[in-house]
Parts: sequence; structure tokens; C-alpha cells
Amino acid sequence: MTRMKSLWIASPRTVLLAFGALLVVAAVAVGSGANFNSTSANPSDVFTAGTISQSNSKASAAILSTANMVPGGTGTGTVTIKNTGSASGTFTLTHTVPVDTPASPGLSKYLTETIVDNGDPACVSSCPAAVTLYTGTIYAQPATIALGAFAASAQHQYTFTTTFPNGTPAVDNTYQGASTTVEEDWSSTS
Repeated sequence: MTRMKSLWIASPRTVLLAFGALLVVAAVAVGSGANFNSTSANPSDVFTAGTISQSNSKASAAILSTANMVPGGTGTGTVTIKNTGSASGTFTLTHTVPVDTPASPGLSKYLTETIVDNGDPACVSSCPAAVTLYTGTIYAQPATIALGAFAASAQHQYTFTTTFPNGTPAVDNTYQGASTTVEEDWSSTS
């Protein structure tokens, strides 16, 4: 201890430099020691958007055309709508405003229409019962009919039945030679 004291008195600067050098050497020795390390990575997370599309078994064609209807007559047509996309979609049926010739009294206001969802036409066992979506005149059909959610690849067959009511001859005769046209439009959204 006296030796340290005499060194300190003789040259405090030398003692401080020596002490600092010792601290540097100790830090290097501790810092260069072996450590355990581990790393992992999750590269290339992938995100893709689904698709919504549909097929229509009667695309660009009439579902139902009935010529020369008479009172009491009925016409029936079917169409199958399928979700051909990869994502589930909510489907709806809309229609254009009927075009009546002549405009008055308007055959679309007299003919009755029933729209039925028959479910999946490929179903062979434990199939759900058919559901009537609309019954009334062609003219009064709601602007939009909700059809529900279709999973990817799901399909539904719809039956349209149009009837010329068998009323009194005085009423029925006013519709002789009349016609009406309407377009049915199928939409889907995710």
C-alpha cells in the first residue's frame, strides 16, 4: 500500500493511465466472451384477394318466354345461378321496369308471377325445401330480392312461373294481343 502511495505522490498521472488501461483490458476480456444466440424468420407472408364471379345457365337468354297465352294459361322457366368465385358472396335478384305494349292497361299489372328458390340442383339427399321468394304481379315484383349468401361453388336453381289469370271475359279481353317484357338481373357482392 505504501508503494501505491509513493507512486501516486510521484506521478498521479501515470497511476491514472495505468488504472484506465486495466479497465479497458478488463472490458475487452468480458466483451469478447462467448454468448449463445438464436434467430428465426418468417419470410414472404403472402396475402391474396378472393374473387367474386357467377355463372348463369341462361346468360343472355330469356328465363321464360310464353307466346299466345290465354286466360288460365301458365308458363314456367328455370335458371341456375352459381358462385364461380373463390370467396363467399351475397346474391340478389333485381329487374328492369316492365315494358308493356300497349302501355295501358299494362299486361305486367295483370300477369301473376311466382319465383321459387329450389336450392342446389345437384342435391340428392337431405335437400332443403324449396322457398318461394315472390308471388304477385310482374309489375309489383320488388326492386331487389335478397337471395342470401352463396359459398364458393354453391349454386341455386330458380323457377319462374307466370300465369294469365282466368278472370271475367270483359277483363280478359282487354289484354288480347298485349305483351310485356322484363329483364332479370343477378348480382353478387362480397
